[in-house]
Amino acid sequence: MANVSKTTRLALRGLSLVLVAAVAVLAGCGTVRRFVRLPRVPFLSKPAASSRTAPERPLGFFARRATQRFIKGAIKAYGGARNWRETEGLELDMVWKTVEGGRVVEDPALVQMAVGSPPRIRIYYSKIDQTFALGDRGAWAMMRQQPDRTPTLVDRARYTAVIMNFFLSLPFNLTDRGVVVRRLETKIWGGQTYDTLTLGFDKGAYPWRGDSMTLWFRRPTTVLERCLFISTAVGSAFGPPPNSLWITWENHVPLNGIPLPRRWSFFRAEADGAMKEKLFDIEVTNAAGNRSFLPVLFREPVIEPPIPRMPITIERTAPPLVTPTP
Repeated sequence: MANVSKTTRLALRGLSLVLVAAVAVLAGCGTVRRFVRLPRVPFLSKPAASSRTAPERPLGFFARRATQRFIKGAIKAYGGARNWRETEGLELDMVWKTVEGGRVVEDPALVQMAVGSPPRIRIYYSKIDQTFALGDRGAWAMMRQQPDRTPTLVDRARYTAVIMNFFLSLPFNLTDRGVVVRRLETKIWGGQTYDTLTLGFDKGAYPWRGDSMTLWFRRPTTVLERCLFISTAVGSAFGPPPNSLWITWENHVPLNGIPLPRRWSFFRAEADGAMKEKLFDIEVTNAAGNRSFLPVLFREPVIEPPIPRMPITIERTAPPLVTPTP
């Protein structure tokens, strides 16, 4: 009888595990993702709060799994998550190129970024002696080696640092909490087939809640070549929000096994996604990985204004000794 009871208990335990797995499959919870080793990717049933569209239906289980597998494949195509973590930090010489009055104006910059979360990045524009940075204590700006806390400049620093950090971290950051995957589609551009991944952003995400992106990965290499970015943040150099932009990446050169684009191009876009005039280009002239940065590099320095040098002591002439007469 005892043997029968033990067998029954084992059978019931096995049945309960089967039921738990079945419920997990139907609900699409993290338990199944753990078994099949798929990346953790949030999927919300409605768009960001700023959107006026009707709530979106959640992705079905099979669509969710297909998207997770695609993200896993994209990370593998970029050298793998482990290789990205071991890179530690990136140091890039970049040149912003704009056309003004028929001539090309160049603005060189040194970009230093620590791999991981929270985002830590520092951008120094040597020509104008300006620094934009984002660290564990927030965004900050410096002009001519002095902190500048003008609100508009700090907003600009935050916007620039966040966007640069996000794009340099793709596709590894697609599994971050707050990145909301909305759909995976196949599209044609110029006779070339792409897998497009549309993203939203939730609370605590970078860039900002309310923004949206569509990333275009070229087949069969899964290399990221273009992005339609709708930005709602203040501080951009493109005017008051919202702003629609196309970003394209070309000339991918491996850095520690990671395809790093050496040419970035930014274009204005219509609300429907139509590409308009070019805004500027960015050229990566030199790139290095495996950089280990101290956290203090990404923190706003405390610099006291110079003061006149004052003497420490005041010399006094001793009075002459007077010998009393008898």
